Amino acid sequence: MNFRSGIKPDAKITFGDMIFMGLAREKMYFDRERGVRTDTLEARIYNIASSTQGEQIEVTLPDYVDLKEINFNAPVELKNPTITARAQASGNGFANVVWTVNAEDILEVGKKAVKNDAESVNAGTDKK
Repeated sequence: MNFRSGIKPDAKITFGDMIFMGLAREKMYFDRERGVRTDTLEARIYNIASSTQGEQIEVTLPDYVDLKEINFNAPVELKNPTITARAQASGNGFANVVWTVNAEDILEVGKKAVKNDAESVNAGTDKK
């Protein structure tokens, strides 16, 4: 099997009811040539409570999505979620699988997404 573009879950079945918990952290680009972290934003990672998973999950949004101003405990839904996996070496000859939930956006249930048409047309076109 080949999941290069990630697994596309049915959000309602996989995550159930989701509650916004807040911003976990911001991920910055790492300059591998110089071996230093930069000040350039790569992504924002949010905590979301999932009724189906029975725990808090981390959802990664791309850098071009504005900082989410959603109230704590507000019901939310994910726009086009994908799940990816990668192996992380543990140093003793074994590796751990790290699952990542990515989404295009986090939307409050019952509220329409507000977008600037000029920005949304070109949003993310420079990212690959």
